[in-house]
Amino acid sequence: MTKAICGIKITFVWGVSVLYCISLNYKNADVDLRKRLAFSQAVCNKIISALIKSKYISECVMLCTCNRTEVYYCGERSSEKYVVAALAEGSGIIEELLSKNLLFFHGDNAILHLFKVACGIDSMVIGEDEILGQTKRAYMQSKENNFVSYELNMIFQSAFACAKKIKTKTALSKTSVSVATLAANEAARLGENVSVLVIGASGKTGATVLKNLVSHKNVSVKATLRQHNSHLKLIDDMGIETVDYKNRYEYIQSADCVISATSSPHYTVTLYDLKKHISGDKKRLFIDLAVPPDIDASITDINGVRLINIDYFERLARENNELKADSVYAAKEIISQEIDELKKDMIFHSFLPSIDEVKSALSDKPLEELIYRMKNNASAEEFSAFIKILKTFAAQE
Repeated sequence: MTKAICGIKITFVWGVSVLYCISLNYKNADVDLRKRLAFSQAVCNKIISALIKSKYISECVMLCTCNRTEVYYCGERSSEKYVVAALAEGSGIIEELLSKNLLFFHGDNAILHLFKVACGIDSMVIGEDEILGQTKRAYMQSKENNFVSYELNMIFQSAFACAKKIKTKTALSKTSVSVATLAANEAARLGENVSVLVIGASGKTGATVLKNLVSHKNVSVKATLRQHNSHLKLIDDMGIETVDYKNRYEYIQSADCVISATSSPHYTVTLYDLKKHISGDKKRLFIDLAVPPDIDASITDINGVRLINIDYFERLARENNELKADSVYAAKEIISQEIDELKKDMIFHSFLPSIDEVKSALSDKPLEELIYRMKNNASAEEFSAFIKILKTFAAQE
């Protein structure tokens, strides 16, 4: 049976384990709710381990980013309530309230959702590059902890291959605009000589922000940095002045813009400390790219201070997304083809243990019996395809 989901034609096939996905993302939850489910990788591993040990699910991957928390798993349909309970316990949100803000996908819809996420067409900023790397890291964490087996391995690897093909064959990411890019552009628009302090330069988002900032000739950049981290050489190569994190407030006084993008559970900028370190009515822009938030929202009580967070970029993202409509259409066509190949591979793999038995059963039966069984049990479309395949054998004689 073939039907269209979100403009993508999907052929439904059965006989393999069903994939489920439970999602909380920017489409159905605000930043305050998303931050409650912004689990660390250690917490994700703990949740998955508990679910697998309790036999509610057989394999699982958890994806947590600033814009989404998603659980991809194989199990019984009834396992949904256990996954929701685990998310509720981890976030401290009562199950009834949490369920109202969750999206539930199963079967082909879950596979389609994963492909769209990995390929960047489900992102707030369509075509952004970070999500593919984040999805790969989430998958690798589960693989290294033996939380996945053949089917999730195959599904995720196919999604990654599809994302690579889309990046190669469409313009979806050739003009990619990420939240980090939008933040850097926002800072650069402040004037002719803009001084920016980046807090959290050692993280992936912070490092991406730095790369975008240095591309603007009117921007000078300082970055807080803890020693002995993987981005130190990269920052040195860009010629960016680094400052000790504990001295950050001293540099905020002279900054026109402060961008914070850490994974810290604590505020990097608070109203109490900011009041002690800045004076005058100088206009300053604070950009908070973290979930949970890095910056105390009450700092806007100070004259001249403006604060924007990750939700602010939704409007900018929509403008970018409209420009990429043609590329999205092309990407959906590729996704449709790749999912069809994935489903065929999975069906064939599930059939392999029976292949010798079937060969033996067919060896003493006439071809006509197989044809009549197909006619009686297959749809017209399936039966037509079967007959075409048989004719190809005749054509080869």
